[in-house]
Amino acid sequence: MRNLIVPMAGKSSRFPNMRPKWMLTHPMTGRFMGIESILGLNLEFFDEIYFVCLSEHEEKYHFCDGFEKELDELGLLGKSNIVFLENQTQSQSETVYELILKSNLDGFIFIKDSDGYYECEITEPINQVAYFDLNDMENINAKAKSYLQFDVNGVITNIVEKKVISSTFSAGGYGFGSALEFCEIYKKLSDIDGECYVSHIIFEMILSGSLFCGLSTTNFKDWGTLDAWNAYKKQYKCLFVDIDGTLVTNSSTHFPPYVGEGTAIQENIDYLNQLYQSGKVKIILTTSRPEEHRGTTVFEMEEKGIPYDQLIMGLPHAQRVVINDFARSNPYPSAKAINIPRNANNLKEFFE
Repeated sequence: MRNLIVPMAGKSSRFPNMRPKWMLTHPMTGRFMGIESILGLNLEFFDEIYFVCLSEHEEKYHFCDGFEKELDELGLLGKSNIVFLENQTQSQSETVYELILKSNLDGFIFIKDSDGYYECEITEPINQVAYFDLNDMENINAKAKSYLQFDVNGVITNIVEKKVISSTFSAGGYGFGSALEFCEIYKKLSDIDGECYVSHIIFEMILSGSLFCGLSTTNFKDWGTLDAWNAYKKQYKCLFVDIDGTLVTNSSTHFPPYVGEGTAIQENIDYLNQLYQSGKVKIILTTSRPEEHRGTTVFEMEEKGIPYDQLIMGLPHAQRVVINDFARSNPYPSAKAINIPRNANNLKEFFE
């Protein structure tokens, strides 16, 4: 069997006074962080997927129905298992150990962190560690990672927790050819002082002669701390953009130029397209044009190459105020407003 394990029964101590971090909502897809975290893997490689949670989290948050609905929408529910533990574990390796015993797992296991994302292709059920390079990251808490050293054949010779010994760090994915061997080494190390990291188990196996290969990853995203999560979320935006006087020169239902006859403000449209093509914004167009002009407006947006996800018609021709909540997971200010002179072509200057 080839088993993917997503441990989610830890303390989430880096996200205080909040829901467990894996329950947080991805800013663009709206999915649970715990589900989003695995979508860069070739999931068809696995026979079963195990999400390991605490019973108290279901009792307190009632997340299970929504979690299963998202898995079903992704076509993953059939091979997904939500396994509940009664007690909080002290480490990721303990969570995995408890799951293996509880579910009688055997064969290959791949442990995937629930608080990060990367893309890779797993091709063999062997001992392996997913890795990424510091040189390819712009912002990272380097002290929070485990680091790898390789020989000339790409075999891992050393793995060290929380100490920079190379530019290559674990991306949060660990493959073990044998679930039973993982359990044997965990039991051997479980009495050590402090947290027993998965890296400790790997290092002990390397000392005993086991080989671990590196698994190269791309597009790594670090969500491991609240600061990192909020910095990641900050890239994403929902834009409410007025049409007349912002994207096309002002038009009217009463006077010429009439609705649909305005001139494209090309600089602003180009900038909006640049944002839209990044995949990190949703655009909601707003207008005081009456609903009866929706067809004309839709045609005009297509003709002028103006991107959008939704179109809201019939707003009052008056001041517009955005009211939004803020929280630790969506910090202040969670909303802001931009005002530009009518028919100006410098939206970019005000936006940045």
